[in-house]
Amino acid sequence: MNRREILTGLTLLPLAGAALNAAASHAPLIPVESEEWLPKKQLIRGASSSCLRSGHLLFVGGIGGWYANRRPEPGDAKVQITSALNTMKEALEAAGSGMHNVLQILMTVCEPNKNLARLNEGYREFFAKDPPVRSFSSSKASQMGRDGILVQVGCIAYVD
Repeated sequence: MNRREILTGLTLLPLAGAALNAAASHAPLIPVESEEWLPKKQLIRGASSSCLRSGHLLFVGGIGGWYANRRPEPGDAKVQITSALNTMKEALEAAGSGMHNVLQILMTVCEPNKNLARLNEGYREFFAKDPPVRSFSSSKASQMGRDGILVQVGCIAYVD
């Protein structure tokens, strides 16, 4: 196909579009909802961490493994995951659910090659049977928000 044939074909495209628009103007109008759908969100009060409910799902996030106002020393990864999961448990129970309804755990682990074995020891104490799916990312100590934090967790859980 040469350049002239291509250009001629392009000039016919707007005409074809105009013909389609003319035909569509005689079709019956179908009402379209103008409101944008947004999920219903409810912040759960009484939870010591961020907990949001939407339908039958709970979203809990941003639980660090160590807070100086709760414990004077940061502890190792096992101590921190135990602390973070206890806080998560409190948040879920305040929302009417529990650890048995956790579907997914999301973790950020500082230096996993050094801390993952101890973290797993503490984790298994909460999820010995039928554990949720788990994802984790790694981080340098300087990227955890403040000195001493080795673990941060969040989850998605089911609630009736």
